[in-house]
Amino acid sequence: MASIRVENVEKTFGRFKALNGVSLEVRDQEFVVLLGPSGCGKTTLLRIIAGLEQADKGRVWIGDRDVTLLPPRARRIAMVFQNYAVFPHLTVYENIAFGLRMQKVSPEKLKANVERAAALMHIENLLGRYPAQLSGGQRQRVAVARALAVEPEVLLMDEPLSNLDALLRLEMRAELKRLLAESRTTTLYVTHDQVEAMSLADRIAVMNAGAIVQYDTPMRVYQEPASVFVGGFIGSPPMNFLRLRVEGQRVRLGSLDLEPPAEVGAEVLLGVRPEDLEVYPAEQPQSFAAQVLVVEPLGPHLLLTLNFAGQAFKATVPPDFPAAAGQTLWLRPQPSRLRWLEPGSGRAFATG
Repeated sequence: MASIRVENVEKTFGRFKALNGVSLEVRDQEFVVLLGPSGCGKTTLLRIIAGLEQADKGRVWIGDRDVTLLPPRARRIAMVFQNYAVFPHLTVYENIAFGLRMQKVSPEKLKANVERAAALMHIENLLGRYPAQLSGGQRQRVAVARALAVEPEVLLMDEPLSNLDALLRLEMRAELKRLLAESRTTTLYVTHDQVEAMSLADRIAVMNAGAIVQYDTPMRVYQEPASVFVGGFIGSPPMNFLRLRVEGQRVRLGSLDLEPPAEVGAEVLLGVRPEDLEVYPAEQPQSFAAQVLVVEPLGPHLLLTLNFAGQAFKATVPPDFPAAAGQTLWLRPQPSRLRWLEPGSGRAFATG
């Protein structure tokens, strides 16, 4: 196994700067997810690490080897793509064995590695079938097994579950987490799906406009977003941001008297997750009033859209909560879950 280190990587396509001085370190046996919207640079970064693209500037290390100028086959990596890329004319066994045959391993090692990879993916009973006889989920398992069979130092995965339906994605997420914990392969995984990122990653590198804007554990990224972009991108529904006036370094929100953690200007953004707002039908101490605009039943909870001082925001309540459009409710945020941000830059203020 091996670590990955990327130092100050830049990449431009014509006038478009895809990567702007990106640095990243993935520890040995760690599962890191590159998360961000389309066009943020996550796939470009993955392809540069794989050797499928050449960086304009910067270096790439796998373990203690500088692989910046090495071709993909010399980097000791394996890749799994969105479109499975299994060979239709080969059986499952031969698909899994393909990379091993390219490496010219012994017949004994080939057989052992194929059987081990197939067992890890629970497809050992499918080895004699052809891809046309498999479901989409089974074909994706074959692609992952083929990657693991060659015992790569690093596994690179580019949106590997996006072609599967929702139920199969849920099943494959759990399988991947179990599998990669067992195989202990250093993994870098690209997705735009924040649920996938949260459920799979040891750490998440959130990307936007060719840069990594936050790199931390899933819960730190979720609870302590570094910016409005991160708080708005991660979470369904996303974090609320209320623009509030500051008077004497204090912020009044209904009967709440709040103190931002740093010296701020005339206005400040208060970030709070919808589930971190306690909602009451009657006035409460340390609360603020808001009017219900929309009530959406979502099974385990109701999602409320409310209005406070002309600003719409979301809150979640139990499914039996008595709420209706036009109603006034009182809300009390959990003090430990508040996030303070600068309105101009959108960056969070330091809390420590």
